[in-house]
Amino acid sequence: MNVDVEPVQIKTILVAVDGSEFSDKAVRHACALGQAMDAEVILLYVVPMLVSATPYGDVTSDQPFLALQKVGEDIMARAKNMASKLGCTVVDLIDHGDPARRIVDMADERSVDLILIGSLGVSGFKRLFTGSTSDKVAKNARCPVMIVR
Repeated sequence: MNVDVEPVQIKTILVAVDGSEFSDKAVRHACALGQAMDAEVILLYVVPMLVSATPYGDVTSDQPFLALQKVGEDIMARAKNMASKLGCTVVDLIDHGDPARRIVDMADERSVDLILIGSLGVSGFKRLFTGSTSDKVAKNARCPVMIVR
């Protein structure tokens, strides 16, 4: 049985960051893999869109969004700093929307070969009712997903 085996090529790694301990571990793993495989490392933070239900319909407020945008910028700066200390060059992206959906969509848009994501982010108690972002990404991504614990 002589079968040609083509090696796996990992040229682009997408890392979802959210400021949690597990997200930090994902950044460290991505940097190690990226350097070993000469792969591009993309850091992605997704600002969740908040919609408030009112008697007059659903309304999106700028105030909570702007605060979350600032939090995202701070988280991204910390992740980039960590990567830099590890000698890892990264591309940083901040997006908006449902985190799981945007991570999957960005992986498709960028033809990512591997997604790294922390096993438990900052969503806390909400996870019990809605499932974790990492679960949703693993179920919907077209590329391999590494969940870091």
